[in-house]
Amino acid sequence: MRRRPKRGRTVLLCPQCGSPRIALVAGSIMGQVYHCQKCDYVGSLVFETDVPEAEGSGPAP
Repeated sequence: MRRRPKRGRTVLLCPQCGSPRIALVAGSIMGQVYHCQKCDYVGSLVFETDVPEAEGSGPAP
């Protein structure tokens, strides 16, 4: 399986409450297990989304 190229900063979000307070609990060759510190969700499914860059903070053209 191919991974998409990183284009910028990303953040992980909880699939139940949408919180970015996600911590990696365990990870191995079989996959990762995440824990949401807000709603106590535990599982391997999390959403990864791009963080929009603030204007003026990017590289100069």
